Amino acid sequence: MNTTTIGRGGEARAQFYLEERGYKLLRRNYRNGPREIDLIMQVGCTVVFVEVKSRSKTDYGTPAEFVTPAKRRLLTRAAEAYLIEMGLTDVPARFDVIEVYLGTDQIHHIENAFDAT
Repeated sequence: MNTTTIGRGGEARAQFYLEERGYKLLRRNYRNGPREIDLIMQVGCTVVFVEVKSRSKTDYGTPAEFVTPAKRRLLTRAAEAYLIEMGLTDVPARFDVIEVYLGTDQIHHIENAFDAT
C-alpha cells in the first residue's frame, strides 16, 4: 500500500469522525498550486481547515509533529486562497489537525492546532 492510499484512507476516517460530531464537509483535497488542504469542514459558522496525519508508529514523534512550520505556511496560503475564492473572507476560520493512528481505532482531534502564519 502506498502513502497516497494510506493518506486517503486516513482522510476518510477523519471525515467520518468529524461528520459524526456535526461537521459538514465543504471540500476534500482542495488544491491551490502546490498547496493542498486535506479537508475543509464547517461547524456552526466556522470554516475549519483540517490537516490529517496518519501514522502507524510514533517512534519519530506524534503525527501532529509532522505539521512543520513550512507546512503551516503552505496551509495558511491555501486557506487564504479558498476563503477569497469562495467569498468567505469575513467568516471565522481555524486550523485543526487530526491524528489517525493506523491499525487502531484511535483518532486524536486537535482543535485550533495552530494560528495562520
